[in-house]
Amino acid sequence: MNKLKLSLIVLLAIISNTIGFAAKVPAKTFNIKDYGAVGDGQKVNTVAINNAIDACVKAGGGTVVVPTGNYVTGTVLLKSNVTLYLEYDANIIGTNDLSQYKSYQLKAEDPVQPINITVKDSVAWCRALVLLDNVHDVAITGHGTIDGAGVIDKKGEEGRRGPHGIFMGDSKNITISGIRMQRAGNYNIVGLGVENVKCIDLTVAQGSDGIHIRRGKDLLIQNCKFYTSDDAIAGGYWTNMLITDCLINSSCNGIRVILPATNLEIRNCEIFGPGVFGHHRGTPQNPLVSRTLTGIILQPGAWGVGAGKLDDVYIHDIRMRDLQTAFSVTLIEGNTSNNIIVERVKATGITRNAVSIEGWPEASVAQNVKFKDVSIAYQYEDQAKTVASFQRPGTESRPLPYWGFYAHNVKNIEFENVQLDYEGTDARPVMGFFKVADVKLKNVKYKKSGSAKQFDIPKETKVTADNTEL
Repeated sequence: MNKLKLSLIVLLAIISNTIGFAAKVPAKTFNIKDYGAVGDGQKVNTVAINNAIDACVKAGGGTVVVPTGNYVTGTVLLKSNVTLYLEYDANIIGTNDLSQYKSYQLKAEDPVQPINITVKDSVAWCRALVLLDNVHDVAITGHGTIDGAGVIDKKGEEGRRGPHGIFMGDSKNITISGIRMQRAGNYNIVGLGVENVKCIDLTVAQGSDGIHIRRGKDLLIQNCKFYTSDDAIAGGYWTNMLITDCLINSSCNGIRVILPATNLEIRNCEIFGPGVFGHHRGTPQNPLVSRTLTGIILQPGAWGVGAGKLDDVYIHDIRMRDLQTAFSVTLIEGNTSNNIIVERVKATGITRNAVSIEGWPEASVAQNVKFKDVSIAYQYEDQAKTVASFQRPGTESRPLPYWGFYAHNVKNIEFENVQLDYEGTDARPVMGFFKVADVKLKNVKYKKSGSAKQFDIPKETKVTADNTEL
């Protein structure tokens, strides 16, 4: 735990050292109207806006100002040492003309394929309304909105996904702050191969994922509000990620790690459902689904084998409500995990699944897992019948033979001051452990179910119980 806390202090120091980079840019301003932009919501301003950016770069850097108005455009290609500033009621709006969009060129190390297995054209998948390609020292800030206008590409992923909102590729020292992101044709904000990225004071609505970063280092998401159709925050191959003081509403998952991560802290966040904007996973008759799946789900091999570690994860001071599942960890081939600490978490209105920590196959072991000061209240619709068996998990959480908590292939796990409750009737034990070497239970309180035994613990598991009724 001390090592984990130290690593997070280092992370904060790194972030503090990069906060002020925008102030180093020369204080020159370039108003896009001076380059022919018209904010009437009709004219396509792709050339005018990019001409303003080019002039800014030629002058050695500065600020490109988007004044009040509705500026329809294709790709805005940001460059190094440029701040894009949106004034109040300034709206950058995506055009429906797909030929107006540019794309990030994938590098061999960019973890998109085969994760986005439905993507046949990676060039099309990497299009964006605002594109940062191999740049540094860039800011997108102000008080306006970047509106993807829900642009659809019938040849895109799932036969509908269009350009992303902001795409950062192979870039560093990026700040996105103060603005609203909405209605992206795909993800609102994407990062591939980025370093020193800060997303602060954002409102992110609709579209697909809110912020999705793959292969990133020294990342901060702070004081943001999410109302997303898909995962609010997602990605992986993270080194030093801090998610703090965020309000998260999603019709999919709140925070979803789909690839390995090291030094991840999630703190002071509220995650709640159902989603304000529905997710496209329903039936043809009812295509949009609003239920929120999992508050925090860590699955580094979710969409295919993502070899690597899930190490030094610290989750604390979290509030959750009205979700199917509060918390889940799944390791698969090539994954291991060391040091997952969950503290001061309160979840209510959990309707479907127990908390789970699982490793599949046998080599995928989690160790040093701790839950402290955690309270979870379930509202199961009808779980009076025992769930007889279960299979290896897929990409989503699923019902388990235990109503409160389940661990599989964990070296050692500890519970302290944990309270588990449910409404209705249930015939399952509260907790189950399979291939777990060492379990410590201290001050664990729970509502007794209709099961003959409340804990399912094999004889070979070492159990230490303090003020806990087994």
